[in-house]
Parts: sequence; C-alpha cells; structure tokens
Amino acid sequence: MSENPDPDRLKALAEKLEAAQAEPERKRHDGGKYGGAGPAWQMIVELTTGMAIGVILGLALDSWTGLAPLFVVVGTLLGFAAGVRVMIQTAKAYQKKAEADALRNKKP
Repeated sequence: MSENPDPDRLKALAEKLEAAQAEPERKRHDGGKYGGAGPAWQMIVELTTGMAIGVILGLALDSWTGLAPLFVVVGTLLGFAAGVRVMIQTAKAYQKKAEADALRNKKP
C-alpha cells in the first residue's frame, strides 16, 4: 500500500458516503417465498390455543359434573369461536399496519 492515498479517490469515496448517509435506507424484509408465514402461524396458534383451552375446560367440567359429552362439545365450540375472534383481531391489526406502511412508503 502506498503511504499517500489518491486525493481524487478519497474525494469520490467521501461523496458516496455523504450521498448514502443523506438518503435513508429502506430495508425490505419480505421474507422471500414464505414471507407471510409469520402472521399465518400466529393465527393458527391462536385458533389451536382457543380450541385446546375449550376442550380442557370441557373435560374438567365433564369429570366434575358427570355429564360426559356435554361440556366437551360446548367447550370446543366456544374455544373455536374465541380463537376465530382473536384471529380476526390479529388480521385487522396486520391490515392496519400494512396500510400504514403503504402510506408511509407512498410519500416521497
């Protein structure tokens, strides 16, 4: 390496650095082919959790009361309804975030 760097190259490098720092970098995290899998898995877990809690509570109530299939069926249906409700709320939250990101990226 030379002891005296080329001033033209240093000037060009400084200009590139200034231009890069002046313009904010927009990082794109689309996740490639499976980019939407995160929210989808979150919703699947929410639905499954709701149903599992309903079944467990139904089994507990069935063993406590002795009415074998009644509370399992009711608990499963209520757990499914609760899971769907939470999934819809999550989907609305992701939709609002996507709309806000679209508006933010649309402005120059």
